[in-house]
Amino acid sequence: MRDASRFITSAMDKISLHAHYFPARHSLYIRTIDVPNPIGQMLFLHASAVHSGFYVPFAITLAQANIRVWLPDLRGHGRSFGTSGHIRSFDDYVQDATLVWQHFKASSPHPVPTILAGESLGALIAAIAAQQEIRPHGLFLSSPALALHFNFPPHLGRYLWRLQHVVGRLHPMLPLPLRGVTHHPNITDLITRDPLSTRYYTLAFLLQLLHAQHHLLRPEDIECPSLAIFSPDDPIVDTATSSKCLEAKLSRGQIRFMDGTRHSVVADAPDRLAAAFLNWYRQSFTEFSVPTDSIPLNIE
Repeated sequence: MRDASRFITSAMDKISLHAHYFPARHSLYIRTIDVPNPIGQMLFLHASAVHSGFYVPFAITLAQANIRVWLPDLRGHGRSFGTSGHIRSFDDYVQDATLVWQHFKASSPHPVPTILAGESLGALIAAIAAQQEIRPHGLFLSSPALALHFNFPPHLGRYLWRLQHVVGRLHPMLPLPLRGVTHHPNITDLITRDPLSTRYYTLAFLLQLLHAQHHLLRPEDIECPSLAIFSPDDPIVDTATSSKCLEAKLSRGQIRFMDGTRHSVVADAPDRLAAAFLNWYRQSFTEFSVPTDSIPLNIE
Protein backbone atom coordinates (compact mmCIF):
# COMPACT_ATOMS: atom_id res chain seq x y z
CA MET A 1 0.00 0.00 0.00
CA ARG A 2 1.36 3.40 -0.89
CA ASP A 3 2.09 5.91 1.83
CA ALA A 4 -1.01 8.08 2.35
CA SER A 5 0.84 11.05 3.82
CA ARG A 6 3.23 11.12 0.84
CA PHE A 7 0.25 11.08 -1.58
CA ILE A 8 -1.50 13.95 0.20
CA THR A 9 1.73 15.98 0.38
CA SER A 10 2.20 15.49 -3.36
CA ALA A 11 -1.42 16.54 -3.99
CA MET A 12 -1.02 19.62 -1.78
CA ASP A 13 2.00 20.72 -3.82
CA LYS A 14 -0.35 21.33 -6.77
CA ILE A 15 -2.96 23.27 -4.79
CA SER A 16 -2.79 27.06 -4.56
CA LEU A 17 -4.74 28.98 -1.93
CA HIS A 18 -5.38 32.68 -2.41
CA ALA A 19 -7.81 35.35 -1.31
CA HIS A 20 -8.93 38.56 -2.95
CA TYR A 21 -11.68 41.14 -2.95
CA PHE A 22 -14.08 41.01 -5.86
CA PRO A 23 -14.52 44.67 -6.82
CA ALA A 24 -17.30 44.49 -9.39
CA ARG A 25 -19.97 44.80 -6.73
CA HIS A 26 -18.78 46.66 -3.64
CA SER A 27 -16.20 44.37 -1.93
CA LEU A 28 -16.90 40.67 -1.63
CA TYR A 29 -14.06 38.67 -0.08
CA ILE A 30 -13.30 35.39 -1.86
CA ARG A 31 -11.01 32.51 -0.93
CA THR A 32 -9.82 30.47 -3.92
CA ILE A 33 -8.51 26.90 -3.85
CA ASP A 34 -7.16 26.22 -7.33
CA VAL A 35 -5.46 23.31 -9.10
CA PRO A 36 -3.57 23.42 -12.43
CA ASN A 37 -5.79 21.11 -14.52
CA PRO A 38 -9.20 20.83 -12.82
CA ILE A 39 -11.71 18.21 -13.90
CA GLY A 40 -14.48 20.28 -12.28
CA GLN A 41 -15.10 23.43 -10.28
CA MET A 42 -17.40 24.43 -7.44
CA LEU A 43 -18.65 27.77 -6.13
CA PHE A 44 -19.59 27.10 -2.48
CA LEU A 45 -21.72 29.50 -0.37
CA HIS A 46 -21.33 29.30 3.40
CA ALA A 47 -23.93 28.97 6.17
CA SER A 48 -25.08 31.67 8.57
CA ALA A 49 -22.98 32.47 11.69
CA VAL A 50 -19.75 31.44 9.93
CA HIS A 51 -17.75 32.61 6.91
CA SER A 52 -15.89 31.00 4.05
CA GLY A 53 -12.83 30.19 6.15
CA PHE A 54 -14.67 27.35 7.87
CA TYR A 55 -14.93 25.48 4.57
CA VAL A 56 -11.28 25.65 3.46
CA PRO A 57 -10.40 22.13 4.75
CA PHE A 58 -13.40 20.69 2.89
CA ALA A 59 -12.39 22.57 -0.26
CA ILE A 60 -8.82 21.27 0.00
CA THR A 61 -10.15 17.71 0.12
CA LEU A 62 -12.00 18.35 -3.14
CA ALA A 63 -8.94 20.02 -4.63
CA GLN A 64 -6.97 16.84 -3.94
CA ALA A 65 -9.38 15.21 -6.42
CA ASN A 66 -8.74 18.07 -8.92
CA ILE A 67 -11.92 20.05 -8.18
CA ARG A 68 -11.16 23.77 -7.91
CA VAL A 69 -13.28 25.63 -5.35
CA TRP A 70 -14.12 29.27 -4.71
CA LEU A 71 -15.47 30.33 -1.32
CA PRO A 72 -16.94 33.85 -1.09
CA ASP A 73 -17.95 35.55 2.15
CA LEU A 74 -21.59 36.58 1.85
CA ARG A 75 -22.27 40.28 2.30
CA GLY A 76 -22.50 41.15 5.99
CA HIS A 77 -20.33 38.13 6.85
CA GLY A 78 -16.62 37.56 7.34
CA ARG A 79 -14.53 40.14 5.51
CA SER A 80 -17.13 41.14 2.91
CA PHE A 81 -18.86 44.49 2.87
CA GLY A 82 -22.28 45.07 4.39
CA THR A 83 -23.90 45.51 7.78
CA SER A 84 -23.18 42.48 9.93
CA GLY A 85 -26.17 40.14 10.08
CA HIS A 86 -28.46 42.45 8.11
CA ILE A 87 -29.96 42.28 4.63
CA ARG A 88 -32.48 44.60 2.99
CA SER A 89 -33.50 42.09 0.36
CA PHE A 90 -32.63 38.42 -0.07
CA ASP A 91 -32.25 39.12 -3.78
CA ASP A 92 -29.02 40.95 -2.91
CA TYR A 93 -27.47 37.58 -1.95
CA VAL A 94 -28.63 36.08 -5.24
CA GLN A 95 -27.28 39.00 -7.28
CA ASP A 96 -23.91 38.81 -5.50
CA ALA A 97 -23.71 35.06 -6.15
CA THR A 98 -24.56 35.61 -9.82
CA LEU A 99 -21.76 38.15 -10.32
CA VAL A 100 -19.21 35.95 -8.58
CA TRP A 101 -20.43 32.97 -10.61
CA GLN A 102 -19.81 34.79 -13.89
CA HIS A 103 -16.32 35.76 -12.80
CA PHE A 104 -15.65 32.22 -11.54
CA LYS A 105 -16.65 30.57 -14.82
CA ALA A 106 -14.62 33.06 -16.84
CA SER A 107 -11.52 32.30 -14.75
CA SER A 108 -11.56 28.57 -15.53
CA PRO A 109 -8.43 27.41 -17.39
CA HIS A 110 -10.59 25.20 -19.63
CA PRO A 111 -14.28 24.21 -19.87
CA VAL A 112 -15.32 21.83 -17.08
CA PRO A 113 -18.61 21.16 -15.25
CA THR A 114 -19.32 24.04 -12.89
CA ILE A 115 -21.16 23.17 -9.67
CA LEU A 116 -23.11 25.63 -7.54
CA ALA A 117 -23.11 24.55 -3.91
CA GLY A 118 -23.72 25.68 -0.36
CA GLU A 119 -24.67 24.78 3.16
CA SER A 120 -27.81 25.87 5.06
CA LEU A 121 -28.31 29.58 4.22
CA GLY A 122 -25.81 29.25 1.37
CA ALA A 123 -27.66 26.22 0.00
CA LEU A 124 -30.94 28.17 0.02
CA ILE A 125 -29.26 30.99 -1.92
CA ALA A 126 -27.82 28.44 -4.38
CA ALA A 127 -31.19 26.76 -4.95
CA ILE A 128 -32.92 30.08 -5.61
CA ALA A 129 -30.10 31.32 -7.86
CA ALA A 130 -30.31 28.10 -9.89
CA GLN A 131 -33.90 29.04 -10.74
CA GLN A 132 -32.89 32.50 -11.90
CA GLU A 133 -29.77 33.80 -13.68
CA ILE A 134 -27.35 31.01 -12.79
CA ARG A 135 -27.60 27.82 -14.83
CA PRO A 136 -25.10 25.43 -13.19
CA HIS A 137 -24.10 22.10 -14.64
CA GLY A 138 -24.85 20.63 -11.21
CA LEU A 139 -26.23 21.64 -7.81
CA PHE A 140 -24.79 20.36 -4.50
CA LEU A 141 -26.67 21.26 -1.30
CA SER A 142 -25.78 20.46 2.30
CA SER A 143 -28.61 20.94 4.85
CA PRO A 144 -30.44 23.45 2.62
CA ALA A 145 -32.52 25.76 4.81
CA LEU A 146 -35.68 25.55 2.72
CA ALA A 147 -37.81 25.35 5.87
CA LEU A 148 -36.95 25.91 9.52
CA HIS A 149 -38.39 24.47 12.69
CA PHE A 150 -38.94 28.10 13.70
CA ASN A 151 -41.51 30.35 12.04
CA PHE A 152 -43.71 33.29 12.94
CA PRO A 153 -47.47 32.83 13.23
CA PRO A 154 -48.90 34.00 9.86
CA HIS A 155 -50.63 37.11 11.21
CA LEU A 156 -47.51 38.20 13.14
CA GLY A 157 -45.29 37.56 10.13
CA ARG A 158 -47.48 39.71 7.88
CA TYR A 159 -47.52 42.49 10.48
CA LEU A 160 -43.74 42.48 10.91
CA TRP A 161 -43.20 42.33 7.15
CA ARG A 162 -45.15 45.55 6.69
CA LEU A 163 -43.13 47.24 9.46
CA GLN A 164 -39.68 45.96 8.58
CA HIS A 165 -38.60 49.37 7.25
CA VAL A 166 -39.16 50.64 10.82
CA VAL A 167 -38.09 47.69 12.99
CA GLY A 168 -35.94 45.75 10.50
CA ARG A 169 -32.61 46.72 12.04
CA LEU A 170 -33.57 45.55 15.53
CA HIS A 171 -31.26 42.89 16.92
CA PRO A 172 -32.31 40.25 19.44
CA MET A 173 -30.93 40.49 22.95
CA LEU A 174 -29.23 37.08 22.67
CA PRO A 175 -26.83 35.82 19.97
CA LEU A 176 -27.79 33.20 17.42
CA PRO A 177 -27.86 29.88 19.30
CA LEU A 178 -25.31 27.31 18.16
CA ARG A 179 -26.75 24.32 19.97
CA GLY A 180 -27.44 21.57 17.46
CA VAL A 181 -25.12 22.95 14.76
CA THR A 182 -22.52 20.21 15.27
CA HIS A 183 -21.56 17.31 17.51
CA HIS A 184 -18.12 18.85 18.04
CA PRO A 185 -17.88 21.36 20.93
CA ASN A 186 -14.49 22.57 19.67
CA ILE A 187 -16.12 23.78 16.44
CA THR A 188 -18.87 25.53 18.40
CA ASP A 189 -16.21 27.16 20.56
CA LEU A 190 -14.30 28.23 17.45
CA ILE A 191 -17.40 29.92 16.01
CA THR A 192 -18.09 31.63 19.34
CA ARG A 193 -14.55 33.00 19.67
CA ASP A 194 -14.01 33.96 16.02
CA PRO A 195 -14.30 37.76 15.69
CA LEU A 196 -15.38 37.33 12.05
CA SER A 197 -18.33 35.10 12.93
CA THR A 198 -21.81 36.62 12.79
CA ARG A 199 -23.86 35.82 15.87
CA TYR A 200 -26.42 38.65 15.83
CA TYR A 201 -28.94 38.91 12.98
CA THR A 202 -31.53 41.62 12.48
CA LEU A 203 -35.27 41.10 12.30
CA ALA A 204 -35.14 42.08 8.61
CA PHE A 205 -32.69 39.24 7.92
CA LEU A 206 -35.01 36.70 9.52
CA LEU A 207 -38.06 38.03 7.68
CA GLN A 208 -36.20 38.03 4.35
CA LEU A 209 -34.97 34.49 5.01
CA LEU A 210 -38.46 33.17 5.71
CA HIS A 211 -39.87 35.04 2.71
CA ALA A 212 -37.10 33.72 0.43
CA GLN A 213 -38.07 30.13 1.20
CA HIS A 214 -41.32 30.76 -0.65
CA HIS A 215 -39.37 31.49 -3.85
CA LEU A 216 -38.97 27.74 -4.18
CA LEU A 217 -42.72 27.40 -4.56
CA ARG A 218 -42.35 28.67 -8.12
CA PRO A 219 -43.38 26.08 -10.70
CA GLU A 220 -40.04 25.96 -12.54
CA ASP A 221 -38.02 22.82 -11.99
CA ILE A 222 -34.26 22.75 -11.49
CA GLU A 223 -33.20 20.51 -14.35
CA CYS A 224 -29.48 20.02 -13.75
CA PRO A 225 -28.12 16.98 -11.87
CA SER A 226 -28.47 17.72 -8.16
CA LEU A 227 -27.45 16.18 -4.86
CA ALA A 228 -28.86 17.27 -1.49
CA ILE A 229 -27.51 15.90 1.78
CA PHE A 230 -29.49 16.23 5.01
CA SER A 231 -28.90 15.20 8.59
CA PRO A 232 -31.60 12.90 10.00
CA ASP A 233 -31.08 14.67 13.34
CA ASP A 234 -31.21 18.36 12.37
CA PRO A 235 -32.75 20.60 15.08
CA ILE A 236 -32.59 23.72 12.90
CA VAL A 237 -33.82 22.78 9.42
CA ASP A 238 -37.18 21.07 9.00
CA THR A 239 -35.76 18.29 6.87
CA ALA A 240 -39.12 16.64 6.14
CA THR A 241 -40.53 19.82 4.60
CA SER A 242 -37.23 20.77 2.95
CA SER A 243 -36.68 17.38 1.32
CA LYS A 244 -40.30 17.28 0.13
CA CYS A 245 -39.82 20.71 -1.46
CA LEU A 246 -36.67 19.51 -3.22
CA GLU A 247 -38.35 16.35 -4.46
CA ALA A 248 -40.85 18.59 -6.25
CA LYS A 249 -38.16 20.94 -7.62
CA LEU A 250 -35.26 18.69 -8.63
CA SER A 251 -36.17 16.85 -11.82
CA ARG A 252 -32.77 15.09 -11.81
CA GLY A 253 -32.05 15.22 -8.12
CA GLN A 254 -30.87 12.82 -5.45
CA ILE A 255 -31.67 13.32 -1.76
CA ARG A 256 -29.73 11.52 0.95
CA PHE A 257 -29.53 11.52 4.73
CA MET A 258 -26.17 11.16 6.43
CA ASP A 259 -26.21 9.47 9.82
CA GLY A 260 -24.12 10.72 12.72
CA THR A 261 -24.47 14.40 11.85
CA ARG A 262 -26.34 17.41 13.16
CA HIS A 263 -27.14 20.56 11.19
CA SER A 264 -23.68 21.14 9.69
CA VAL A 265 -22.86 17.99 7.75
CA VAL A 266 -19.61 19.64 6.63
CA ALA A 267 -18.54 20.04 10.27
CA ASP A 268 -19.55 16.56 11.43
CA ALA A 269 -18.66 14.40 8.41
CA PRO A 270 -16.45 16.34 5.97
CA ASP A 271 -14.70 13.27 4.53
CA ARG A 272 -17.94 11.33 4.04
CA LEU A 273 -19.56 14.39 2.46
CA ALA A 274 -16.62 14.87 0.09
CA ALA A 275 -16.74 11.18 -0.87
CA ALA A 276 -20.51 11.42 -1.48
CA PHE A 277 -19.99 14.44 -3.72
CA LEU A 278 -17.15 12.82 -5.69
CA ASN A 279 -19.11 9.62 -6.24
CA TRP A 280 -22.14 11.63 -7.40
CA TYR A 281 -19.90 13.74 -9.64
CA ARG A 282 -18.35 10.63 -11.19
CA GLN A 283 -21.82 9.22 -11.96
CA SER A 284 -23.31 12.51 -13.22
CA PHE A 285 -20.46 13.74 -15.42
CA THR A 286 -18.98 10.63 -16.94
CA GLU A 287 -17.02 12.57 -19.56
CA PHE A 288 -15.14 14.22 -16.67
CA SER A 289 -14.91 11.14 -14.47
CA VAL A 290 -12.98 11.46 -11.22
CA PRO A 291 -10.00 9.06 -11.47
CA THR A 292 -10.06 6.55 -8.62
CA ASP A 293 -6.48 7.27 -7.65
CA SER A 294 -7.19 10.99 -7.37
CA ILE A 295 -9.46 10.49 -4.36
CA PRO A 296 -7.41 10.93 -1.15
CA LEU A 297 -7.03 7.71 0.82
CA ASN A 298 -8.42 9.22 4.01
CA ILE A 299 -11.94 9.57 2.54
CA GLU A 300 -12.29 6.17 0.91
